[in-house]
Amino acid sequence: MPTDIPDEVPPNCTVYRVAKKRDIKPDGTPQSDCFSDKGRADGSAYYMSVYFSDEMQLAGRSVSDLQKVWGSEYTVLEFRASDLQEQGERLWRDPTDEFPGHGACKRADGAERSRGQKRKLAKIAKVVPGLL
Repeated sequence: MPTDIPDEVPPNCTVYRVAKKRDIKPDGTPQSDCFSDKGRADGSAYYMSVYFSDEMQLAGRSVSDLQKVWGSEYTVLEFRASDLQEQGERLWRDPTDEFPGHGACKRADGAERSRGQKRKLAKIAKVVPGLL
């Protein structure tokens, strides 16, 4: 991770979540299942993957670049880090080689998100304009 990036995610940082376009309702809100934790194939991690705008910008990458990496059947949702934290989520940086700014999001208490918690995230998520 570049040294210009703080370990802690700033509250005003935009956080992106990649989602399938088919999971976006006609009113533009995502289905609550877009906010499930996923495990790596080797079982080493279990969280919701996100991307942090500060690292992406430092690497010269845009949200459009992120969507292109995933493909045309995907869109990108956005939040403010503080909005996720207010919903009881914990964020941390988890760099990968695939795309800069990769991070993780999980319930601060470590529990799995309930259906109601996923619905709250769906209500505050916004599709990035122009990517649907």
